[in-house]
Amino acid sequence: MASRASLLLRAALWILRVEYDRRRVPFGDLVDRLERVPIRGTRSVGAEDALAAVSRAYSLSPFRRTCLKESLAGVGLLRGLGYRARLVVGVKGATTPVDAHAWIEIDGKSLDCAVASYVPLRRARS
Repeated sequence: MASRASLLLRAALWILRVEYDRRRVPFGDLVDRLERVPIRGTRSVGAEDALAAVSRAYSLSPFRRTCLKESLAGVGLLRGLGYRARLVVGVKGATTPVDAHAWIEIDGKSLDCAVASYVPLRRARS
């Protein structure tokens, strides 16, 4: 089992990769890169613990966190830990401005309980 410190370090490295790539490559290419991360590992870390590490790493970083950036970094981290994680982007309601949200699904199940009212616009391939 990975220690909390090593998990936090791995999360921080994924954040740096997302922050670097999002400034240099089109969004679709960034998502494709993350979705091609080989599924490795033995799921020795719970998915919720991994996403908590991403959230914690963002709070310690100089970068502004958003659901999209956390989800992108989370997809990379989770795939490296053995999960078939994929990115989902959705919207809620027909209001202006649009209320959009990004989250992660593993095996077709959302890791975010607040997404029930969102309509998925994009489900990445797994």
